[in-house]
Amino acid sequence: MRGTQRGMTFLGTAVLVVVVGAWVYAGIRLVPKYLEYMKVASTLEKVRTEYESNPDSTEFMLRKAIERHFDIEMVGVLQPGDVEIRREGGTFFLRAAYEDRVPLVANVAFVVEFDKTVEVVAR
Repeated sequence: MRGTQRGMTFLGTAVLVVVVGAWVYAGIRLVPKYLEYMKVASTLEKVRTEYESNPDSTEFMLRKAIERHFDIEMVGVLQPGDVEIRREGGTFFLRAAYEDRVPLVANVAFVVEFDKTVEVVAR
């Protein structure tokens, strides 16, 4: 009587390794972009913490604080001038919206979009 086979064949294992490898490679390529976004988001949160409830806050002060934190965090994907600062009454809205391309293989790339808005109440 013949025994039953158990386990995966070599071809099945090879296909599984290729699929898992492609996902791991894509993750390796995308993680630095998300870490960079976390630096940008952290900078906006720190500026909010510094200038919240400060009635003397101005757009210039906020922009200089963003520039200073970008230098400290070594943010290269976005310039301080690219952060939109809008004032409505006694509230500033800081918005960093951008997209980045991550090359994958040959002419295939991921496009990731990031958008962070922070409200600074300066009353």
